[in-house]
Amino acid sequence: MSLLLVHTEPRPAPQDRAEAEADDDLSKVKALTAKLKLETRRPSYAEWQEKLAREPWKMGAEGEEALAVPPPAELTATTDTKQSIALTTICGFAGIGDALDWLREELRQMQSLDHQLARRLICLRREIHRLKVEQACHQHKEMLDDVTYDLEVCEEESDLLCDIPLKAAFHLSTPLKHIGVTKMNINSRRFSLS
Repeated sequence: MSLLLVHTEPRPAPQDRAEAEADDDLSKVKALTAKLKLETRRPSYAEWQEKLAREPWKMGAEGEEALAVPPPAELTATTDTKQSIALTTICGFAGIGDALDWLREELRQMQSLDHQLARRLICLRREIHRLKVEQACHQHKEMLDDVTYDLEVCEEESDLLCDIPLKAAFHLSTPLKHIGVTKMNINSRRFSLS
């Protein structure tokens, strides 16, 4: 009796196949654009590339241009069974500590800018509140002046018309009722808007 050994390779999962096909399609598109020497003409892309080239994280610790991370074909591999990748820099920094220090400094700068902006906004809010109070005081002063003038006019009219008492003359006209000034408010020298 003989045993038949069948060697089967595991089928890749549907997601793995889709990713492999997408990677294959992407590599085909990249190869075609390189063959046809196509480049984007969008100004935003050109600006992004210039900004990327100028970024401080591209500079090394001493200020010289750091080596870019080499593409996979240029990576060095050892002859051992384990293949190790030797990278000289991490995003242009000598080590992860330098990168974290740079990031912390950037965050401190952002935080100080946030604090300055918050102070400016608080000052603006205070100024707006002060202007509102001044405007309300000015409006109340105008209302008081109007009432004083109306009372003077009523007194003059009452002098002319001796038969009508002052209170009755005041009851006849309510010039400030439409803005909330009532008889009680005038008598108590307090004004409120209703």
